[in-house]
Amino acid sequence: MVIKKDATPHLTRYLALTILGCMAFSSVNAADDVSIKSIEVIQIFGKKNSLKTATGSGHVLTEEALEQFEFDDIHRVLQSVPGVYIREEDGYGLRPNIGLRGATSERSSKIALMEDGILLSPAPYSAPAAYFFPIVSRMTQVEVLKGPAAIIYGPNTVGGAINMVSRSISEDYNGQVDFAAGQQDYRKFHAFYSGTSQELGFLIEGINLHSDGFKELQNGDSTGFAKNELIGKLKYTPSDSHYKQSFELKVGYSDEVSNETYLGMTDADFRANPYLRYPASQNDKFDWEHFQIQASHYVELNSKTTLFTQVYRRDFSRDWDRLNAFAGNRTIETVLRSPDTGLNSLFYAVLSGQRDSLTDDEALQFTLNDRTFLSQGVQSKIYWDLELYGIDMTVEAGVRVHQDQVERLHRARLFNLVSGELVFSGRPESVLTENKDKTTAIAGYLNSKFYIDDLTLSAGVRVEKIDGKAQDFLLQTTFSNDDTVILPGIGAFYQLNDNVGILFGVNKGFVPNSPGQADSIEPEESWNFEFGLRSNYADWQFETVGFYSDYSNLKGTCTFSSGCTTALNQEFNGGQVDIYGAELSASGDISFDNGLSLPISFAYTYTQSEFQNTFQSDFSQWGSVSNGDELPYLPEHQLSIQISLQAEKWEFAASFKFVSEMLESSGAGTELTGVSTVSNDQLDLSAWYQYNQQMKLYLKLDNATDEAQIVSRRPFGARPGKPRQVIAGVKYRF
Repeated sequence: MVIKKDATPHLTRYLALTILGCMAFSSVNAADDVSIKSIEVIQIFGKKNSLKTATGSGHVLTEEALEQFEFDDIHRVLQSVPGVYIREEDGYGLRPNIGLRGATSERSSKIALMEDGILLSPAPYSAPAAYFFPIVSRMTQVEVLKGPAAIIYGPNTVGGAINMVSRSISEDYNGQVDFAAGQQDYRKFHAFYSGTSQELGFLIEGINLHSDGFKELQNGDSTGFAKNELIGKLKYTPSDSHYKQSFELKVGYSDEVSNETYLGMTDADFRANPYLRYPASQNDKFDWEHFQIQASHYVELNSKTTLFTQVYRRDFSRDWDRLNAFAGNRTIETVLRSPDTGLNSLFYAVLSGQRDSLTDDEALQFTLNDRTFLSQGVQSKIYWDLELYGIDMTVEAGVRVHQDQVERLHRARLFNLVSGELVFSGRPESVLTENKDKTTAIAGYLNSKFYIDDLTLSAGVRVEKIDGKAQDFLLQTTFSNDDTVILPGIGAFYQLNDNVGILFGVNKGFVPNSPGQADSIEPEESWNFEFGLRSNYADWQFETVGFYSDYSNLKGTCTFSSGCTTALNQEFNGGQVDIYGAELSASGDISFDNGLSLPISFAYTYTQSEFQNTFQSDFSQWGSVSNGDELPYLPEHQLSIQISLQAEKWEFAASFKFVSEMLESSGAGTELTGVSTVSNDQLDLSAWYQYNQQMKLYLKLDNATDEAQIVSRRPFGARPGKPRQVIAGVKYRF
């Protein structure tokens, strides 16, 4: 039985954090107003020095901000946003682990990820883990939304939503070529060309990223990756239509081949050489292809009403051939945690290439994890400007009919390590997994805003009807489950004067069960509260927000990336959990008489978490949990400072990030019980020079201090972040 403690002490701490935060300062970036209301970006501030009345907390990274450091890694892009939590894994952000407001960061599966308003996870309901992620270098804006407005997006509303905006079609003809090269045999080629003639507009854009990697295999093989994306857009805007409207078609293809592994190393080996890769992982390779197509229609029905409709389909297929386990019962994690104990020393010697595989149990099991995903649907929303009894208001309503599925075929082969090379054992291949999960979901929402003098109120509700089906072709079983949920949310913003306003919001958070879960597994649900202060003085914007999430049930999902080796894709109840904290941020610009300026931005996040019950779990990150235990991978302190010196034709910028230590496991009785990552700090530098109107030169230095720190010990063993990397590039516009 789960017993909920009195929430009063936590609410008291939450309010105290908010009051302390209001004595400090924070910000959100400015974002220009958008002309099309139906695809309105998340915006807090419009024109400079103009305080907007958003009833929730959000952050917009503009194209200028994205180009400042030329990051290809979404982890580095989001480090300047308060309330965002990252667990690094491969150093390049190939498989991002992103959480918001304490929502589990594992494979970004607890947040709504979108591109141009379309869910981008391969199967957002059936298998939400983000094994696919677009190249952020081609995006022109990244929007992070937390608080009550998250109910508009769904299905996951416990933490919030991240929407990436791709390049729009230009009104005039223009293009750009961007080429960069650097250490680790890094290469980037990015080009686009776009224009509009009368009623027709087009865009074609392509990008290639390549690196040989920074980890070291004994045989000298690459540990890097190659990624490609090609996007095409066509837009038709009829000039003789009765309505102002436009039609747009977007198609895209992307692929990746990465020599990445789930195998880390022992702590001792990390200290000796943090970029070592054991020979046992030399054959690991991840290979995927992604296709997308979407059609959009925007129409202004009258001066007060707009309608926006999107039809979409995404196909994603992936093969990951990787080391999974030993043929015997000994787990890799057990061997890496105690490499000098008993028989572990023999298995460790095989992993590290110090001895050959001599017994059947010492053979290495490699699995070809073949998965095919489909995500498709249609969504439409209508936006009204109204006046009711003299009160200005807006109403937004939307509906989405969505279907996604994943088909899994996992086959295992056994190899022996002989003289540092993997040799096929000749033993028969076996099928470990063959199944199909499918979900159909119908979602609708209604959200209204009321503008009463200095007060802005918002109220909304989201309804989801979810039907799932799981088929196991090996066990010849079929399970069906369904769920209907109603998710309300309210928010308020009150402008105290021309420069200061306060905000409040509350919404119900929800993460659905994936198909095939046992009846005892409950959906993840929470009530999320925020209270903050927003201010605007001259060239400075400040915001502070205290947040409190009261989970009635938190879930864990067993995947290899989370460190599980059995019960894969099974979900686990974590019961009642409290997460609370404060987000502080500020941004501004100091101008000098000589034409120089000094833009500065600051973001800090404080977070606490506590399980509110005692239980025993088979989930690899929990184990035996006691009341008061903290969640794993949720740092207490996070800090980001960005500062730059700008002139008309050049800029020099620095970005500093600090993340305090994170628990690797919550409870007792797991392989990583009592183990934490060390606090992590990172310094990135960048500079650019505008040579002429067409040509821009840039230079960047990631991880300038060349810190080598353990960023995580999951999936299996200690893992480093990316070492120092120097990159130089040139952009040419035409």
